[in-house]
Amino acid sequence: MQILLLPLVALILFYIDTMINYFLPLHLFHVDFYWVSHLVLVYLLILTVYKNANIAMIIGVLFGIISDVYLGTVYGVYTFGYLILIFLMNQLFKVFYKDIKMMIVLFLSFIAIFEHFEYIVFHILGFTQMNYFIFILTYVLPSMCINLLMILLVFPLVLKFLDRYVID
Repeated sequence: MQILLLPLVALILFYIDTMINYFLPLHLFHVDFYWVSHLVLVYLLILTVYKNANIAMIIGVLFGIISDVYLGTVYGVYTFGYLILIFLMNQLFKVFYKDIKMMIVLFLSFIAIFEHFEYIVFHILGFTQMNYFIFILTYVLPSMCINLLMILLVFPLVLKFLDRYVID
């Protein structure tokens, strides 16, 4: 049963991500601001810390490929990014304590790292010529705002779900 529930939650979060990202960009003051939600990444990081990193890696590969095909222009960015961040989160929580505030800060930090990873790959491949500071202003800061809101809404629900339906 768990083998179906864990990817099903990721699929629901993927759908919510695409629905949130559908309303992009937000045009204010003659500037486009991109509010990019990363609920699937947050879910994978939660699975890594609170359940099993191997399961998170498998679901990360699956939804990385789905994201690459559905959303990406460069195949492998989501898959590779998810795997690296899951690995880093797993290594960090061999050292850190699972405090809620620390988790939220780390989730936001990993989302920022993922946004930078995408920017660097697209910049190297020539898909974007955007200035770094414009990238921070129009992509990273708005993404941090929407993801903080999403983390505060989703994090407690996912923890309750994992405690209730998923056995270690």
